[in-house]
Amino acid sequence: MKTIFANAIAYPKGALSAMAIRAASSLRLIATTAASISMASLVVTLPAMAASFTQFSFKTNVTASPINDPTGNLLNDPTRDIRLDSVVFNGNTISNFEVVKQAKILQNDTYRLDDGSVLGVLHSGRGPNTPGDNLLGEGPSKPNPTNQDIVNSLGNLNLNSILVTRENANKASIEVSFENPVNTFLFWERGGTPGGAVAGDSDLLVEALDDNNAVVASYKILRQNYTKADYNISTEVIPVLNNGPFNIGSQGIRLDGITTKTLRLTSSNNNGLLAGVPNDNGPDFKIVAAKTVGEPTTIVGALVVGSLGAVLKRKRTVAG
Repeated sequence: MKTIFANAIAYPKGALSAMAIRAASSLRLIATTAASISMASLVVTLPAMAASFTQFSFKTNVTASPINDPTGNLLNDPTRDIRLDSVVFNGNTISNFEVVKQAKILQNDTYRLDDGSVLGVLHSGRGPNTPGDNLLGEGPSKPNPTNQDIVNSLGNLNLNSILVTRENANKASIEVSFENPVNTFLFWERGGTPGGAVAGDSDLLVEALDDNNAVVASYKILRQNYTKADYNISTEVIPVLNNGPFNIGSQGIRLDGITTKTLRLTSSNNNGLLAGVPNDNGPDFKIVAAKTVGEPTTIVGALVVGSLGAVLKRKRTVAG
């Protein structure tokens, strides 16, 4: 471009030739095209950038029924409603949450009971006495949940309404979606014996999806990274199980630089029969989301505006 510009101004003042006019026109076309290409490249490239998750710990604040426990191991009545009020991490208190609005079962491997009935490893579970507690609603207690059953189990702030994965077969995989784009995800896992050291005892693969269902970020939640959430639950899945109480572990992950509305959640080798494959040990979990400070949309917007400014400045400089 500099060569064209130099040739254009080499002609005597007031005697700009047709060649110089054509060169100047070409210059304007090149500058405009460069700006268009730069912006188009920016718009196409940004959504396709791979992102990552950052793991963090948080404190869970709940409202739950007290219990008279002479052993001192139980922190609340584990059979009744447990309402999530807020979480605290990095000095911030979050009380505005996004809950699951849609769900899709991708894989639910089956196993056979002694009576011959066949069940998938995914179950909807809740505290045995939650239906009689009016603190807030809960999901169903049933094996072989439908997509809507999973929404009903996860789509509330009752931490005693969870999705259960049994250890009787290999794999379970679902997609869960939120109403709005979010970047922060809070997980609670049903773990060890009350009073014991274990907070969570299972693993879960989390994948963030874009609007085209492509994976843009992936993270494996590991059992050893859970911290105690300071409440207890028991779980009933009629007629499969009624057990507890358990410790609950908590673990958060945050998307860096982007938001998403959909996660894919997968556990594999839950029955431990596949050699060389990690045994995820049947995660029994709750998930709630939030959109926290340092919004990814603001970051992307700043990049777009900054790049546009650079392109326009470059165009003005080239065009004189």
